[in-house]
Amino acid sequence: MPVRKRGNRLECREIALIQAMITNSRWPDDQDILACFTRPTRSINHRAIAEIRTGKKHVAVKAATAGELKAFIASWSEIDAETGLSLHGDELLIKAREAMIAAVHTFNSGGLTFRTELFIVTAVVAWTYLLHA
Repeated sequence: MPVRKRGNRLECREIALIQAMITNSRWPDDQDILACFTRPTRSINHRAIAEIRTGKKHVAVKAATAGELKAFIASWSEIDAETGLSLHGDELLIKAREAMIAAVHTFNSGGLTFRTELFIVTAVVAWTYLLHA
């Protein structure tokens, strides 16, 4: 798993989207907004959303347009609902997971006499993807 960087910061584009979400009744609280910007490899503190909401920080950043917010929400289909991983940003992690699942399925399937070797090779592929991620 990638090492978390201390001080994960929101980009200006993300701040603009958060400001647009704050004015939209679809996201009534900070926790719902935070869920859109946090993922396993990136942790954002809920304080950051509260500071934007109260105007303590990022007042100069203009809110995103309704179209930009709609496009951002539409891109959430690129998030794997089961793992919470981005299909683009976390592609190697997803491949590692799928390779290990395939290794276990192969090993557990009946009728194969070569299954131990197939498990080992596929598990090595999974670990390779994981280490590259």
